Parts: sequence; C-alpha cells; structure tokens
Amino acid sequence: MAGTEAMNAADRVRRPPGGPAPRTLPPVPVPTPWRLTLALAGVPGRLRADYTAAAGLVARRFLFGYPFARLLTPPAWQPHLVTAIAFGALADDLVDAGTGQYAAEAFSRWAGHVRQALVSGQADQPELRAFLHTVAVRNVPHSAIHAYLAGQAARQQVGDYLTDQNHDDHIDQVLMPSGRIAYALCHRPGERFPAETLRPVADATQRADDLSDLAVDLRRGRLTIPRTTLLHYGVQRADLARRRDTPAVRAVLAHVRGRARTALATARTALADADPATQLLGWPALTGCELVLAAAERRGTAVLSRHGLLRGIRPSPHGLIEGTLRTLHSSLRLAESDHDP
Repeated sequence: MAGTEAMNAADRVRRPPGGPAPRTLPPVPVPTPWRLTLALAGVPGRLRADYTAAAGLVARRFLFGYPFARLLTPPAWQPHLVTAIAFGALADDLVDAGTGQYAAEAFSRWAGHVRQALVSGQADQPELRAFLHTVAVRNVPHSAIHAYLAGQAARQQVGDYLTDQNHDDHIDQVLMPSGRIAYALCHRPGERFPAETLRPVADATQRADDLSDLAVDLRRGRLTIPRTTLLHYGVQRADLARRRDTPAVRAVLAHVRGRARTALATARTALADADPATQLLGWPALTGCELVLAAAERRGTAVLSRHGLLRGIRPSPHGLIEGTLRTLHSSLRLAESDHDP
C-alpha cells in the first residue's frame, strides 16, 4: 500500500529431500495497530483520544464492517475514514429518533453546533473534534458537509415513502454529499468526483440498509417500501408491522430484495473500471451489502421480526473471499499507481 507500512504473514512449506520446490502461500493481511494508523495519518497527540473515541463508536455500530475496513483499507486512511463514519452515525442517530417536533429540534441544534464548529474549529464532542481536524487536513469541502446536514434534515421530515422517488431523493440529498466527504479523504484535492460510479454504489448500500433496518424503521414510524409498491401487491402497512407471513407480504419482500440485488450488480459493474482509490472505498461497502442481502434471502419474512437481520447475518466464505480479493487487488493497483492523497 502506497505510503503505509503493512503487516503481512506468509507461510513457507519446506521442501522434502528430492521433493518439489518450496511453495509460498498468499500473504495474509492483518490489521495495522491503531496507534500506528494514527501516526501514519499524521494525527497529533492531543487529538488521538478523540480519534479513538470515534473508532469505538464505529466499531460498536458496524460489527462486521469495521474489522473488514481495518483489515483491508490503507492504514493512513483509516483514522480519517473512521471520523467521517462516526460523524454520519451521530447524525443518523438523531434523525432516526423520530419525525416529531422534539426530534427535529434536537437534530437542528446539533447541526447548528456543527456549522458553528466548522467556522470556529472548536467542538465539545470528541468525535466531532476529530472530524473537524480531518476536514481541515484533508481539505474536505464545507459545501458537502452543509449539503449533507440539509439532506438529513429533509429526511427527518419523511415518514413513509410514497414512491421510489423518495429513495432517489435520499440518495441525492444525503448519500451523495456523504460520498463527496469520503472521496475527499482518499484523493488529492481537485480530483473530479466520480458521481457516475459512486451513485450506483450508494443506491446498492442504501437498499441493503433499508432491508437491514426494515423492522426498526417500522417501529420508529418510517417505512422505506413505497406505498405504490404495497398497493401493487395488495399489502397494508399494518401487515408488515404485525409481521404477517402471507403470500402478498412474501411477494413484497421478494420484490424489495430483487431491487437490491439488481442495484448491487449495477454497482459492481460501475466500480469495476474505477480508479483504485475509489474502488477501495466501494468494494468493502458492497461486500457488506452482499452479507445483508444473503441474510435477507435466508430469513424471508423474519426480517420483520424484532431483531430484523441482526441475528441472521452469517459471514459467507464465498462473499468474504470475493470481497477481500477485490479489495486487495485495488490495494495493489493503488500501490502501483503511487497514489498518495
């Protein structure tokens, strides 16, 4: 990996007398120690506890995704990516609290603190302090952060989706600004943002996320399956909320999974020809999508249960190996291109 120190383990098989030449097994990646990633990212000592707090938040939130990202993304990227993910998690927690006035006011206050912090460079939350430092040293455009906050505020006002346009609006208003933030962390200033590549990735990840959160969203008063889709299959919102295992409900969920599968295939095609740094952003996310979709396909209507997909995600050897190989290939391409953001 360009500009980083990677720790690799390889086993060699001794050659028996008269036997074949020694065989070298493929290198096995291991995570770079967190303190070393902080040093490689140039994080000053006074902020390392703040970055570690952000990492703890992300590790608790993304039980499968965090270890995968720590294992396979360039170590010098990791602290900056972690702060951006933690920032998004803080926003999501406030937005997902509900669609009422109290929740809206809570998010509005927090967003106001963020906007003020972008000007002053000061913040009370450790995760936000780390994010502010990352924004400054990686030249993250403030316009992307303002657009993201505005998009999250708009999302909070949406309860049930009326049509699939609500999904598209969420992609454009929240995920694409978020993508611009992440892109700035891993690329040189001034490089063109590849919207045509990252929008399909955002579409796939959001559809997988909607499936994963379906049961929780229903309890919070939000439904991301459009009413037009429910009407087409003759399903009521109450059928989903009461976890009814009927042919119509199964058909709706099969439709939603099918849309997500199609989006994932489109995203993989779009990412295949991207530059290696963009691929390193996208492949881990799509690997997570595969895990979620596989769990949703196994569980059927059980995605509507109290625990949703939480107990159904089982890391698939095939899916993990494929995702790991794609990510490692992108890492090698990145090293060969000497890309140093």
